[in-house]
Amino acid sequence: MREMFSGSMITVAIAGAAVGVISLSVVGTQAQGLASSGAAPAAAALKTPWGEPDLQGIWTDETDTPLQRSPKYASQEFFTEAQRAELDKERSALLGRDKRGERGTELDVAGAYNAEFASIKRTGARTSRIVDPPKGRIPPLTREAEKIAAVDRDFRLAL
Repeated sequence: MREMFSGSMITVAIAGAAVGVISLSVVGTQAQGLASSGAAPAAAALKTPWGEPDLQGIWTDETDTPLQRSPKYASQEFFTEAQRAELDKERSALLGRDKRGERGTELDVAGAYNAEFASIKRTGARTSRIVDPPKGRIPPLTREAEKIAAVDRDFRLAL
């Protein structure tokens, strides 16, 4: 009997501590509202205690945006709704195309990883993740960068 009472008291103590922590966090967030003057304060970039931009939060990636812009879209920074719908339609047709075949066949191996490498996300609004240069493509290497890449390639091939 004494052990049952002790166990239930521990449960009550844990629940009370959890409620206290939750109420403290709710009070803390309520204090971050707008100023009482009625005017919205100027939006300041949130900073970490050491002065860098604060990037904490939940980041989602609900759409698929290619790194480089296709030459087909040249200097177009954003897709139109019609273009996005067409690209989504093409992508969904591709996803169903390669199903795994009978075990041990070439199609079995060829289609085994389709879900891993093919995106099932909707097309994003941007035509590329690269925004500078305006063409949305990775710029060619400079002569100095080509020399560095050649030295690195030679080093790796020597191993």
